[in-house]
Amino acid sequence: MERHDFYGMLRENRICGSEHSQLVSKCQENGWLKVGGYDWQDDPFLEEYPYEFMRIDDIDALREHFERGNWAIRQGVVFDDLAFINQVNGGDEWWTLKRDGEEWVAFESTSFAYVIEAKGRAAFETLVRSMQLATPAQCKALDYYDKDASAKWATERNPRTPELERPLAQRASDAREAASARSGRSHVPRREAQAID
Repeated sequence: MERHDFYGMLRENRICGSEHSQLVSKCQENGWLKVGGYDWQDDPFLEEYPYEFMRIDDIDALREHFERGNWAIRQGVVFDDLAFINQVNGGDEWWTLKRDGEEWVAFESTSFAYVIEAKGRAAFETLVRSMQLATPAQCKALDYYDKDASAKWATERNPRTPELERPLAQRASDAREAASARSGRSHVPRREAQAID
């Protein structure tokens, strides 16, 4: 399995411009993430963590991101129409947002490393796919989980091609016939050739 270079991904897929500004603005609604938030109330001069966000487009890379752990506070990732922003320095508590048009809707705080470790990769994928398939209203009402989300995602986003629906033996036979036709030889399948003899 390919491992992802997250520092390279952060450099290449860094979110900046208006999308970065929107996410930083949204973070001001969270007491842990905002400027002057809970962690810095005693000594505001210790506030040194910038807001950094990157885009990840692959669910396996997203899972690896959360498995790595020890992410700084205000580090975030955007995956499709979801954003996850770490709200515990060095921890695993991700403020979870869903895009609703031009706005971000906060709806959950998720411990992804725990889900992966305790429940497994399939549970992680089902959780994320549930969030993706749900509407912003369902997310806000915390009515987004669907135990069949991974299968629904695969069906809706990656429909099977008719070629794959045919039996493997039929596809192999057709491939042999096509290869024979290209080479100018006639091909009689082995089973049929034995029956002719």
